[in-house]
Amino acid sequence: MLNDNNFWKIHLKWGIIAGIMLAGIEILKMFARKVDYQSAQLLDLAMIVGFILVLHYGVKEFKEVYPERLSFAKAYFSCIVISLVGAAILFGYDLLHYSFIEKDGLEKKYVIALEKYKQNLAKDTLKNAELMAYTDAAVQLMQAQKDSLLTRESLNDTLCNEISSGTLIIQNFYTGKLRSKPEADKEQYQLGNFTPYAKRVLMETMTSYIEQNDGKASTPFVQSLVQKTNEELPSIDPLEKRYEENKSHVPRYDKNGQYAAVSAMMYLLYGMFFGLFVAMFHYKSKNPIEAAADTPEQ
Repeated sequence: MLNDNNFWKIHLKWGIIAGIMLAGIEILKMFARKVDYQSAQLLDLAMIVGFILVLHYGVKEFKEVYPERLSFAKAYFSCIVISLVGAAILFGYDLLHYSFIEKDGLEKKYVIALEKYKQNLAKDTLKNAELMAYTDAAVQLMQAQKDSLLTRESLNDTLCNEISSGTLIIQNFYTGKLRSKPEADKEQYQLGNFTPYAKRVLMETMTSYIEQNDGKASTPFVQSLVQKTNEELPSIDPLEKRYEENKSHVPRYDKNGQYAAVSAMMYLLYGMFFGLFVAMFHYKSKNPIEAAADTPEQ
């Protein structure tokens, strides 16, 4: 089979078609990055459909000229050869594309990959350790605001004690509320929702404190330091913290050849995977390809 000119003629033709299709999708993705990357998801779907069709028609043409019955293994091998040729063409095109056509393309792909990673991370649930660390950090922020206030203002000891007492009450209630993780607020403990939720809980806590301590000389001072603390809460955002700790896991390609090789290998694996279904389809089709007892080995 490998020495048959028809074999290579057919498989090179369909492999080139596969390579041109994959290169075309790379070009369309380049424009998608400039306009709206969401459309890249549709291009991925188009790639899957296009790849399957190329493999299907490639195997179909080969089956029609093959003098014997094709086994499932030979049909699958046909898919692998087409995918291999297509991946080789894509490898060459990617080298050209990111060397001359879109020189900053790999950096743009990395930035987009980071954005997608962060978007997916925002859907994760806050871990208990992260919740404990957040509430401890929030208490420290509030404590720092209180210390700054007492240093900045010339207040008598009684007023200072009232401010410290009021701050402690708010810290304890706020920490307890967040750590209790109310069932009704379960969705707010997703990383993307938590900081806005925590800011709202702190304002609600402060409002409740003001209502219960209306008229106290210390209340405006407590209100002021809590408001300033609330403005600083984004600096301890658990989403940002986990993102910074884990963003190194997002692949980054600084060399064109490295990316081209990985991309070609990925599409070769796609072709091998899709080829299983294409070969099975022909095996189960009206004109089946099945192993015959007298079929010689490849």
